[in-house]
Amino acid sequence: MTNKELVQRAISIAENHKTIYLWGTFGAPLTENLIRQKAKQYPRNYSAGRQAYLRTQISARPTAFDCVGLIKGILWGWNGAEDKSFGGAVYQSNGVPDINAGTMAKRTMEQSTDFEQLVLGEVVFKNGHIGIYAGEGKVVEATLEGDKDGVVISPLFEGAWTGHGKLPWVDYTDLPLQEEEEAPQEILPPDVGDTVYFSGNRHYTSSSSDRSYSARPGPARVTNRAEGRKHPYHIIHTDKTSNVYGWVDEDTVTLL
Repeated sequence: MTNKELVQRAISIAENHKTIYLWGTFGAPLTENLIRQKAKQYPRNYSAGRQAYLRTQISARPTAFDCVGLIKGILWGWNGAEDKSFGGAVYQSNGVPDINAGTMAKRTMEQSTDFEQLVLGEVVFKNGHIGIYAGEGKVVEATLEGDKDGVVISPLFEGAWTGHGKLPWVDYTDLPLQEEEEAPQEILPPDVGDTVYFSGNRHYTSSSSDRSYSARPGPARVTNRAEGRKHPYHIIHTDKTSNVYGWVDEDTVTLL
């Protein structure tokens, strides 16, 4: 699975599926049997009040995940299939072991605490919790923190994450290419027929003459060019703003 596919599937779960947080799950539908099983397996994580609340949600048919279970479920093939026990996920498939959040964080590659260097699809982690970096400063996580309960998309800065790294079961070659800097466009000089703005105050009788007359600035059209001469452009005004009609200096014309 590529990093892009991992992120797309995580976002799809957050946006298109009703989910609920259950410690020790990776995509099973919420049922009475699941609540009893997990409460027996992890009694410290299932208070009487939490169990009672979960039972009120059974009729809504949410899908249950915990934080690392979201990642394992996706890597194990979870696809939301309602006719499968775990939404299509196959336990410990694709070479991905059943490990907790802390162990998964330890197994990441190229670990860093520099959050300016995050890569799409890396996992972000802190003590006891893990999520998927989804780009644009967002994290997909299964959480019960605050008023959150299930798989949500959260701002990266809210998580107090302590590190990030690449999962060894994910292909990170599908990365956005760095945009190439655009080469500066060559500014071409005005040519015969071009409309220009004359900003000077003198026009000359020829391209090499020192004899000049006063002229007003304004729009004009290039009618001739004499490259390498003192006054290389012959221009004629196009409205009554200007009265220029002759040869002018190069730095007095700007292409419109």
